[in-house]
Amino acid sequence: MRRINSIFAILFFWGFASYASEPTLPTVTVMADHSLGMVVSEIARNYSREKRATVNTSFAPQKIQQDQISEGASADILITSKGEWIDELKLQGLVDIHSQTRIAKDRLALIGPSDTAVVSMGAGRFPTVAIINAARGEPVFILGNPESLMEGVYSKEALRNLGAAEDLEAYTLYVKRIDEMLDMVSAQNSYGVCFYSSVIARNDIKVIDILPEASHKPIIYQAVVIASDNMDEARNFLEYLKSNEVRKILSSYGLIVD
Repeated sequence: MRRINSIFAILFFWGFASYASEPTLPTVTVMADHSLGMVVSEIARNYSREKRATVNTSFAPQKIQQDQISEGASADILITSKGEWIDELKLQGLVDIHSQTRIAKDRLALIGPSDTAVVSMGAGRFPTVAIINAARGEPVFILGNPESLMEGVYSKEALRNLGAAEDLEAYTLYVKRIDEMLDMVSAQNSYGVCFYSSVIARNDIKVIDILPEASHKPIIYQAVVIASDNMDEARNFLEYLKSNEVRKILSSYGLIVD
């Protein structure tokens, strides 16, 4: 019995020592605009596989993200289209000011159900009358709530500049989630404006037109390294974002890369 116990003790401590000696995988936490959820998730999976690292992702609404970073949340990389926010974080000393990197550019798309008869009017004109006629007096135009979705901020600006905002207001519903907008457009014969990258893979939704870039501020996603104890690994991930492999992934989601 004593011999068996000795053998068990040797095996136990050998197993514990082997487990304890295994290297800990590097970890990086990426906080990104929710509109980049699918593309950043794919990039994170590839990075994790190729670099043998753990990548955590967060796609909470921006207001929540702002509060989390200000309160010292565990995040290493921020990817956002809101340049003003990055400027604020620089002034607060919460990011590496030298790390700011342009990742990709998005566009605004006017979308409708796959069988819609509404068509592009071209030359920067918006098909306001056609959408109102399709509404038949019902709310039929869906926009992101500007307080929770950056799509809503850009969309409101573009509609004002295209002279369509006031006429469409009586037919407009505001939603807090982009998936809610897309489902309503697809299933309820509705229309809306959102980021092109959000609908490029949807066969049940038609992109009627791409809104003129001059009608709104450029939608440019930028990445920065957040000040933390994990900045070296964050910089490694930032370098990966500049790779040709990532550029191909971004392009596959309809984003424009330089």
